[in-house]
Amino acid sequence: MTTNEQRSQALSAAGERRVELKEAVSKAERAAASPTAMPSWRDYVLRELEGLRIALDQHVEEVEGTDGLFAELTELSPRLIHKIHAVRDEHPELCQGVGDAIELANSDAPSAAVRQAVLDVLFLIVRHRQHGADLVFDGYNVDIGGGG
Repeated sequence: MTTNEQRSQALSAAGERRVELKEAVSKAERAAASPTAMPSWRDYVLRELEGLRIALDQHVEEVEGTDGLFAELTELSPRLIHKIHAVRDEHPELCQGVGDAIELANSDAPSAAVRQAVLDVLFLIVRHRQHGADLVFDGYNVDIGGGG
């Protein structure tokens, strides 16, 4: 396999995870925005937060892997190392935020607090996706896309 094929695979895989993460964000937002008076509201929110956790974990695993996007960008564009580290360093906060929202949704916390926790972590993920798109553009001069 040539270096260009490996690069294409790393970028393609990151793009696929990006689409999956956006879909999970959309589902979690839809759940959080639904009426809290629905008897199954917390279950709905928890189900979508679990999906978000899975999508986020897969994203992190993909881009941080030894053949992942960050490794490739480090080799391809060493000038971007600080941006790569900045984007990578956002991952623990995102994972913690999703975990905290799940924990809160599993508690007796008021629905408004659960909703706010979900919206707060979704904002962080959206901002992270923007940072990632900027990084990819700087490294490859392409728009990674990501589900519309």
